[in-house]
Amino acid sequence: MKVGLQVWGSEGDVAPFTALAAGLVDAGHEVRLVVTDNLGRDYSGLARRFGFEMHVVAAPKMPPPAETERIWREIIETRDPLRQIGLILKYGFDPVMEEMYVAAKDLCANSDAVVGHFFLFPLAIAAEKAGVPLATLNVVHNCIPSRFMYPAGLPNLGRWSYPLGWSLIRLAVNRLFLRRANALRAREGLKAQSDVMRETWAAERLNLIAVSPSICKRPPDWEERHQVCGFLIPPAVLHADDLPPGLEEFLNDGPPPVYFTFGSLMPSTLDHIEEAVAIWREAVRIAGCRAILQIPWSDLSVFAAEPGQFLVTRTPYLKMFPRCAMIVHHGGSGTTQSTLRVGKPSVIVAHIADQFFWGAELERMGMAGKTLRRKGLRAKALAHEIRHVLAQPGMEERSREIARRMAQEDGVGMAVGLIEKRLLGRRG
Repeated sequence: MKVGLQVWGSEGDVAPFTALAAGLVDAGHEVRLVVTDNLGRDYSGLARRFGFEMHVVAAPKMPPPAETERIWREIIETRDPLRQIGLILKYGFDPVMEEMYVAAKDLCANSDAVVGHFFLFPLAIAAEKAGVPLATLNVVHNCIPSRFMYPAGLPNLGRWSYPLGWSLIRLAVNRLFLRRANALRAREGLKAQSDVMRETWAAERLNLIAVSPSICKRPPDWEERHQVCGFLIPPAVLHADDLPPGLEEFLNDGPPPVYFTFGSLMPSTLDHIEEAVAIWREAVRIAGCRAILQIPWSDLSVFAAEPGQFLVTRTPYLKMFPRCAMIVHHGGSGTTQSTLRVGKPSVIVAHIADQFFWGAELERMGMAGKTLRRKGLRAKALAHEIRHVLAQPGMEERSREIARRMAQEDGVGMAVGLIEKRLLGRRG
């Protein structure tokens, strides 16, 4: 059958959809994936590799470099996660909303069922208008209220406070999203919604949570439509990419290094990249460890070589991380679960929104040092956490135990089965 997928966001948002697309193709479906990547990354190689059709909706047009730097600083430096999301929507979602809606209507007109990123109310509206079955996909598990789960971003005062906390979160989210969604619904002649978290972010038939059940224990008060399917990994990802030249030799030449990456949250201008790299390098010197530094710059020769350090533009995480002692990262959903999938502890330097939640989750499970904030990050504090994690063998053992459990999970297979049953009407 024909299944349409649509996603918006960063690489961490897109990757689960490429995994799901590959799994649906493997199950015999015809798949079309519509992608809006905020930085315009190219995923066409994955589409060719796994046999699905891909359509790119243009990323938001970036302003001049100086304005881009100002926007990035504004997002990182605000302490209010909802304000951060509001700024991301303003600059990364609103400018392409109409184009995404046009693509969503076309996708629904040519699909038997559709699956969309939970932010994508344009797809939900297009599916409702077309009468096409819809599933939503969440890449983090902190967007579904529960009296058994404390609301991220608020103090955990005990279970008695959870309902009040979720009410406050609900009000804030509605204030941020509801106007946007209802404006399009009104234009299309649809009834206004009243609750983003219940109606807009979670489809009535199926809401997939792409998080390992080893991490997200499904609360008993969640509605049956909320299903924890597991981490979504493309079937061939472990064999998809080779290590950069020289990296194998570096790995064999000393003790396991610490891997540093801020993923898609690394700024795109050279001076700000150099600022982050300088903090990393000073932390490495203080901690006395070897390091691999992931730097998103095409010409790595502009960074001076230093003993015990290897520079890469990117590497296949599930091949690379097992060779490392620990990972310093930004706390994105995909990077976080990749560290757990291979049994490695972390230090999270959170930049925005759900990254602080992931930091809290890993701390709760005893698999990470103290979560640091990107704003005001100091090399001494980062080095302290690196040393702390390296000196705690129990962190790696707990991480390995989670990895053993995750190795038994089939997130893609579970998601495909749920889509076939709930959206396509297949039995079994």
